[in-house]
Amino acid sequence: MSASSERAPANARVERAANLSARVSLAWLLPLGAVLFAGWVLWQSYIQRGPLVEISFDKAGGVIAGETRVRRNDVDVGRVESVMLADDLDSVVVSVRLDPQVASYLDDDTRFWIVNARINTTEISGLSTLLSGSYIEVDWDDVPGERQYEFVGLTEPPLTTRGTPGLRLTLNADEAGYIYVGSPVFLRQIEVGRVERRRLNEDATQVLFDIFIEAPHHRNVYPDTRFYGVSGVEGKIGSDGASVRVESIAALFTGGIAFENPPEVTSAEPVTVTGSKYKLFDSRTEARESLFDGEDDHQYRLIAQFKGSVKGLRRDAPIEYNGIVVGKVRSVSVSLPQTAAESSTATVVLQFQPRRLGLVDATQEDWHATVNTFVESGLRVQLATGNLLTGSLIVKLVTKPELDGESIDFSAEPYPSVPVIASNVEAVTADVETLIKNLSELPLDSMVTAATQVLEETRQLLASPDVAQLPAQLASSMSSLADATASLPAMVQSLTQTSDNANDVLEGLSPDSEIYIELSAAARELRVAAKSIAAFAELLEENPNAILTGR
Repeated sequence: MSASSERAPANARVERAANLSARVSLAWLLPLGAVLFAGWVLWQSYIQRGPLVEISFDKAGGVIAGETRVRRNDVDVGRVESVMLADDLDSVVVSVRLDPQVASYLDDDTRFWIVNARINTTEISGLSTLLSGSYIEVDWDDVPGERQYEFVGLTEPPLTTRGTPGLRLTLNADEAGYIYVGSPVFLRQIEVGRVERRRLNEDATQVLFDIFIEAPHHRNVYPDTRFYGVSGVEGKIGSDGASVRVESIAALFTGGIAFENPPEVTSAEPVTVTGSKYKLFDSRTEARESLFDGEDDHQYRLIAQFKGSVKGLRRDAPIEYNGIVVGKVRSVSVSLPQTAAESSTATVVLQFQPRRLGLVDATQEDWHATVNTFVESGLRVQLATGNLLTGSLIVKLVTKPELDGESIDFSAEPYPSVPVIASNVEAVTADVETLIKNLSELPLDSMVTAATQVLEETRQLLASPDVAQLPAQLASSMSSLADATASLPAMVQSLTQTSDNANDVLEGLSPDSEIYIELSAAARELRVAAKSIAAFAELLEENPNAILTGR
């Protein structure tokens, strides 16, 4: 075998390698690049897509997978991907894909609710969904938090979003009344907020209202601001007559809350703490009266001990001084007598408001010293009748200068004891009994009989023929009078003409003759008569009733 034949296989292998490299075409790179680019786009789309969250609702409420949008401030921030029943088969789970830019705000403060058309006594909203369909609204605060992926949707939309500037407060009342969620809050009859929630407190002894006051009106809330319920119409009868106050037409149907400030509190700092608590008064009058009331401070309490019965005296009965309410009765209790010969003693706890007596920021020592000075001058506590119909009693502070010299018993328990005087309840009761007795002794039977007889005689008189003929006779008289009145102008004209004729005759006579003097007097009389008849005719023309009434 020759050397050239031995080198041939090596050359053949080198040629095959060169041919394989030459067969790789650039045309294959284009599809490969397209695949890689598509994969990169898919990957970027995957890593940049927003979070998928699940929201539980009681009902779907028109939510459709792939169509229903999620909105925030009327801007789409997501879309519903699926709607299905929950595992308990009593609720629905809505899967929502949200935009990446809102992912950091999906924390435990995020709220979702379904927006539908709502028409009720407190609001009309969501009417645009009648054409565009339902959507899901989302709300969050401005502080990013720990991300969550499962939420429980609200059954009703919140009345105020978290981004709305203002102030939230909590009011407490004994009863809910006609105040509902969505009821307006007024300041000087201008709507400045609304009721967001009402609920019972923990022991169910009070009703709590969570209200929201919008900016800038929230700057008008002070520590001494008074809130009161309004039902639309408030009537009052006082010394200046009756008055009716209408807060607003909306409050007629939904109720409402109003608040106001006394002039002296506007110099204080407004309330800025969300969740501050206030009492909700029943009426505007009660709220205004409470402006002088402080807290139920025990240091301004005294007791009064009355012998015998105090029937009709109740808790919260007013304490009056010169007709002004200066406090309330806090409690009434009775002590059994030690022996049968003794009478029971009722202990009444009196809660005073010193500011109503002109004592501003008085300490307990100042209060005791001032009251003791008045007691030593003859001030006493007395029970008085508050209402004769209901039998209720009140407590009055009266001054008896002849009883000076006595002072407060500061050793009494649980509070210092003020001296009392006999009440006027027995005297008033005796007067009422005497009045009833006198009324019962009146001859009512004979009075009723006499009144019945007078009515019967009146009926007989009206039924008599003579009375029945009166209208016809009166009509005939009026007709004759009308005829006579119609002839008055002719009579006046005739008298005037006669007077003129007399004047013509007088021109031909001597002024010194007797006939001239008599005719002159007659002419004057005719002129006076004509003027009188003309005035009478003018009076009848202006007032036909003058002939009957005399004027």
